[in-house]
Amino acid sequence: MKTDIQEHYDSIQFKKALQELHITNVSELKEYNCVTLANKLRTGYNKLMIIRKLNDLGYLPSAESAISIHDIPMSRKMRNIFLRNGIVYLAQLSAYPREEILQFRNVGELAMSEIDTLCDKYGIQIRSLSPIKEAFSEFQFRKKIYPLFFRGDIFSVDDIRNKSAHDLYNICEQDYCLTMKTYHALRKNGVTLCGWNDQYLFEILPQYKSVQLFKQYGIIAVSQLSDCSEQQLKAISDSVPALSSLIEKLLANTNMDTDIHELVIK
Repeated sequence: MKTDIQEHYDSIQFKKALQELHITNVSELKEYNCVTLANKLRTGYNKLMIIRKLNDLGYLPSAESAISIHDIPMSRKMRNIFLRNGIVYLAQLSAYPREEILQFRNVGELAMSEIDTLCDKYGIQIRSLSPIKEAFSEFQFRKKIYPLFFRGDIFSVDDIRNKSAHDLYNICEQDYCLTMKTYHALRKNGVTLCGWNDQYLFEILPQYKSVQLFKQYGIIAVSQLSDCSEQQLKAISDSVPALSSLIEKLLANTNMDTDIHELVIK
C-alpha cells in the first residue's frame, strides 16, 4: 500500500492543497475526518473533489454529520453563501462562532434565520463568542484570541488550565508573539499552564528579551539553543544572562548533543 499520498493522484490542485497543510503521508491524515479537513482546506479549492478522492482511497473517514450542502434543500442564495465561504458540509458551521458567520457576505438577519433553521433540523450547534469573552473579561486579551479559543474549545478558565504553553501556541495558530502576550495575560491573572517537554523563551525570560532572540536568531524555545553555533551561544549568553548557565552546559558538551530535556530550566 502506498503511503505517499502524492503518488495516488496527478491533479495539481489535489497535490497543492494537501501540501499547504503539510500533508504528504497517509499517517498525517489520522487527525482528520471529512468535516475537519474541509475546514482546514483553503477556500477556492474543490474541497469535495479532494475529500471524496481521499475517502475513496480509504484514507479519510466520513463524519456522521458529513452532509453535503448539495444534498440539503436550501435557497440558491444560501448555497452560494456557503460555497463562497468554503462551506461544503453543513457541519462545518459548528467550527464558526455566530459572530463570524454573521460577517459572511450577504448574511443578514433573514439569512441567519435560514442557517439556524437548517442547523436545528440537522442537529448542528452554532455557538457564540459571548461565553468566552465573559469568562476572560478581566484578562484584557487581544480581540483575535477569542475566535482562536473558540476553535480550540476553550470556553472557561478551567479549560485553559489543562493546557501547556505548547498547546497555547497551537491554539494561537503558531503565532509566537500572540502566544507570548496571551501567556503573560494568563499568568498576570493567576493562571498557570501545564508543563511540557520543552520551554518557550517567554516562559523563562521577559517579553522584550524573548522578542529580541526571536527576531535576531529565530529562536522561540530552549531546545533550539542546541542548534546555535558556539559564537551565537556566546553572544546570547552575553545579552541574556538568565540563559548563561544553560549555555555553559551546552558549550561544555563538545559534541553539542546534550539531551536538551535535561537542561530545560525548572
